[in-house]
Amino acid sequence: MVRWLTGLWSKLAFSDRPISTQFLVVAGVVLCVTMAVLGTWVNEQIKHSVLVTSGAQATNFMTGFLEPRVQDLLSDGTLPQARQRELDELFIDTPLGNTVVSIKIWREDGVVIYSTTKDLIGQRFASNDVTKAAAGEIVAEYEDLVSQESAYEQTLDMALIEVYAPLYRTGTSQVLAVGEIYENANALAAELSQSRLITWVVVALTTIFMLAVLYLIVRRGAATIARQRSEANRLAWQNAELRVVADRSRLLASEANEQYLGRIGSDIHDGPIQLLTLGMLRLTTVVRSLTNRKKSGPPPVEQIESAITITEEALGELRNISTGLSLPEVGQSSLEEAIRLAVFRHEDLTGEKVQYKQSALPASVNEALKLCVYRIVQEGLTNATKHAPGAPKQVSVSTVDGQLLVEVADQGPGMAAAETDSEGRPRLGLAGMRNRVVALKGTVEVISEPNRGTRVIARLPLEDMPVDR
Repeated sequence: MVRWLTGLWSKLAFSDRPISTQFLVVAGVVLCVTMAVLGTWVNEQIKHSVLVTSGAQATNFMTGFLEPRVQDLLSDGTLPQARQRELDELFIDTPLGNTVVSIKIWREDGVVIYSTTKDLIGQRFASNDVTKAAAGEIVAEYEDLVSQESAYEQTLDMALIEVYAPLYRTGTSQVLAVGEIYENANALAAELSQSRLITWVVVALTTIFMLAVLYLIVRRGAATIARQRSEANRLAWQNAELRVVADRSRLLASEANEQYLGRIGSDIHDGPIQLLTLGMLRLTTVVRSLTNRKKSGPPPVEQIESAITITEEALGELRNISTGLSLPEVGQSSLEEAIRLAVFRHEDLTGEKVQYKQSALPASVNEALKLCVYRIVQEGLTNATKHAPGAPKQVSVSTVDGQLLVEVADQGPGMAAAETDSEGRPRLGLAGMRNRVVALKGTVEVISEPNRGTRVIARLPLEDMPVDR
């Protein structure tokens, strides 16, 4: 049954409607059916109450008018003619006869012994109502004229109440006969019609009120559910977005960690390793000098002291990196001062002279850009010293079309432009330089020609570059 109702509900396409609409349909049907049953029951109760009252009144009437006239029934069970004439005089063509339309007196066996409709006298009819009344029960009926003995009353154009009541022998409980009267119920019919109309109006208004109140409650609840569902969907969407952001952040964190490790490697390579490389070059020169010099000649003290100074510089760089500090003197300098510092350190450590040219440099840039330019100059000069020792070297920095152009060049024999060494390992110097420049959305180009030298050219955009305050 439940499946059948569910299938019917789906076929009627109500399941796709909003909850409030579904409730309105279901509640409307249920309440209408319920209130219809209630209204019918109320009307029947009113009708029953009226019939009980009418039956009591009719019984009193028959006790007063009919019962005294059946006390002297003949031995054959018929009513004397004198009594019949008395009854005719009371009810036929009299004002009382306008209220009591018809009268019958029955024997217990269903024979009519008196009737205002004379052709019924002496006839026998099977009547359950007579049997009930003969047993002492009062029977009252409204517009229930279907039996054969009420053929005359059925022809009357009026509403009738039919009442059966037992007629007792005076002073005893012996039933002598059964009295039956038909009362004019037009006034009662009008009252019942008005009462029925009022009942149905009240029931309809009550139903509409209940349905409206319940619908408003359900609609408000449905709106709350819809709002909560929308909020839940929004939160679910936000959670999905946050999950995506978290995944992206995790990837970015991993990438940043790799970049950070790369930066540390670059810092170590561009700082201490470069210094140690220069120190090694110095020591190599010392060893060669000691090997080739005469036994009585002075030792190369200056070269040794320079190697010691370079080693101390390398240790300082390592200390800065290990404490998370990255060239604090660069951060406190302007761009031009940072470039001059890189050139000065190279000249001081190697003893070589570097030609430096600059034009139209920005007054202030952020520390990342300054550090990047410093490392480009430092790495470029160190590679130039390594591959072209003693050859002239130049550093030029200028601003061209919104970009910072940094160029480090030498006039040596040239070098391989590949970013891997002879054993296939990446050249940390060039790779670190490229990573720094790419991180700032710039480009690096290495141009090397045999016997014509090498140029390292870096272009760094200045637009949208944040400036340190």
